[in-house]
Amino acid sequence: MGDIVRVVLVPQGAQDAADRQIMLDLTVDAGGAAVGPFPAFGRIGDFKRPETLFPFTLMGDGRLDYGAHAGPAPAEDKLAIRNAVLTPGAEILRTVGDRSEAFVIAAVTSLTA
Repeated sequence: MGDIVRVVLVPQGAQDAADRQIMLDLTVDAGGAAVGPFPAFGRIGDFKRPETLFPFTLMGDGRLDYGAHAGPAPAEDKLAIRNAVLTPGAEILRTVGDRSEAFVIAAVTSLTA
């Protein structure tokens, strides 16, 4: 078992994208890669603007499960973070249906200090 970290991702090239920021807590190995098949928990949005907040569970295969926010026919959202080395500046793809958008890791903070 490695460290537990909080990862903050922002859309690549966006100047002010707090309403689309992704934050999640993951366990990482000594090399900084996410470990384990267990779910991780996070949110999309800005705490200062509650209408933008969408909590989610990141499943072992990268699917984002929005629970009650999913609606009757949820899109197949995925975040390609499970096999990435989590370092600031690294690019992570979020796929929604047939569209992909690049996010950049803005920060990785240890939660086990």
